[in-house]
Amino acid sequence: MPLIGTKDCVNYNPILAQIQFGYPIRGSPTAASLTTLLAYYGKGDATETLRHIRSAWKRVIRMEGDSRAWGIDRDIPYHQWVAERVNQVKLPFRRVPAQSRNEEQNQDIESGKLKKLKEEVARLKEKNVKMADDVLGLRHSYADLNREYEEKTKAYEGLIHKQRAKRDYTHRINQDLSAANKELTMRVQEWNTTLLAERQWKNLYEDIKRDKQEVMKRLQDLQIQVNVMEQQVEETIVICEERVNKERMLLLELEERHQAAMTRARDYMVEQERTWHTGREIFPNWLL
Repeated sequence: MPLIGTKDCVNYNPILAQIQFGYPIRGSPTAASLTTLLAYYGKGDATETLRHIRSAWKRVIRMEGDSRAWGIDRDIPYHQWVAERVNQVKLPFRRVPAQSRNEEQNQDIESGKLKKLKEEVARLKEKNVKMADDVLGLRHSYADLNREYEEKTKAYEGLIHKQRAKRDYTHRINQDLSAANKELTMRVQEWNTTLLAERQWKNLYEDIKRDKQEVMKRLQDLQIQVNVMEQQVEETIVICEERVNKERMLLLELEERHQAAMTRARDYMVEQERTWHTGREIFPNWLL
């Protein structure tokens, strides 16, 4: 079991710690369980070892759930292993032979029962392992079912959300279509009104155009009449001018005659006065 410190990493065997908690050790630890781990990482090395240790601590296996038979060697008694270990590492150790013999006798007496119990425990362990595998499979199945249920729930919620969004979108589209229909109806009414007004204006324009044509025709007729009247007036003016000239000539002629008559009358008066003075009566020739 590795323990990480601030400067190094060491390990200990939890099997050897059983006796500290009052549990007897029914065998000697195996060589694999006593593998020494001592790593110094003050200078930045042993990072790969630390990474493996961290990943191992994330996958802790409890002793009662460990089915591997590599921690204890049942064939070698614990005290025999301790004595050999003392002789090997040269540690001071005071043996208690009586206690060891008693323990060996107790172990011999209980060996038959222990074998049966071990067989039962092994059978129960196998059954427990199978049940653990079944439970683990059930847990995986439950996790898969739960995950599938969550996925289906999320999919159902997403579908409900999409349906709501679609319904809201459809409602908005219907509202927009209704508003557009109302607007289109108003525009159609306005367009019909405009067409009616345009038709009325067109009819009015046709009437005005027809009236204009009639007026233009009348104007042409009147222009012709005016031209004819102008010609007549010009002819009348010419005739009147000729008459006026004739009358003017006649007046001039009459004025000349009148002047001549006045001259003759003055001459006659003069002659009468002269005759009156002379006593002779003269009959003027112009009176004859």
